[in-house]
Amino acid sequence: MKYAIPIVIIVLALLGINGIYVVGEGHAVVLSRFGDVQVAGIGPGLHFKLPFVQDVSVYDTREITTQAEPGDCKTRDGQLVRVGFHVRWQIVDPALYYKMTSGDELQAIQLMEPLVRDALRKDVANTDLSGLLSSGEGIGARLRGEVGAQVRQKLGIDVLDIAIGRVLPPEDALASVYKRMTTEAQAAAGTVRAKGEAAAAAIRAEGDADDQQVLAAANQSAAAVRGEGDAQAAKIYATASAKDPQFFRYWTSLDTWRKSFSGGGAVVVLDKNSSFMQAVDAGASGNGAPAKH
Repeated sequence: MKYAIPIVIIVLALLGINGIYVVGEGHAVVLSRFGDVQVAGIGPGLHFKLPFVQDVSVYDTREITTQAEPGDCKTRDGQLVRVGFHVRWQIVDPALYYKMTSGDELQAIQLMEPLVRDALRKDVANTDLSGLLSSGEGIGARLRGEVGAQVRQKLGIDVLDIAIGRVLPPEDALASVYKRMTTEAQAAAGTVRAKGEAAAAAIRAEGDADDQQVLAAANQSAAAVRGEGDAQAAKIYATASAKDPQFFRYWTSLDTWRKSFSGGGAVVVLDKNSSFMQAVDAGASGNGAPAKH
């Protein structure tokens, strides 16, 4: 009798320990009984179950990314290549996922990858090698559309994205493919360069036209200013001549000499009886008659 109480305490402790479980963040639990799913999708926190009767299976509720090794594929132009891929997926139907995989992530990957690889082989068979090397994103989107519903229906997994990874073409075909891609890139670059040069020429022509308009407007303004200055100068000369005709004639004679020898180093030989000298002498004497010598 003295051993009964400790035994009861131990049994109760074992029942308590086995009946309590904790679910961490980013995970969920499926409760099963003798292999049959009873409750699925139990979220993070402290939970209870029937001790020794219900089993707890924890699975990851976050996005999972798996990488598949390159496998053999044949392109439309008959090239044998090895193509790898990445799959980003998430569990959306825990009950179905547990039923098909027993909650084993590795088993889920082993069941999902053959479906993706079969679809990949069919898609590569309809694509040339150069297209395969340059359009990985397009192939990944097509694969997701082809296998997404099938994987969800069979495994309770939602395929979020499929990306083409390494593409390993045969060495003898690789050089010709790169040469073709280089030629296409150079042609595209030439087209872009030609468009740029045409745009630059149009901009330069527009700038030249603007320059001509600005210069024409400036010349017109300058001519107007010069005309106005000449008019004001003529008015000033007329006013000065009216006030002092003798000084004006004298100033005009000096201005004539200045203009004649403004270039510097000029020598002019004139007859004293020439009209030019008579005009100068007349201005100097102040009476309009030539000076006597």
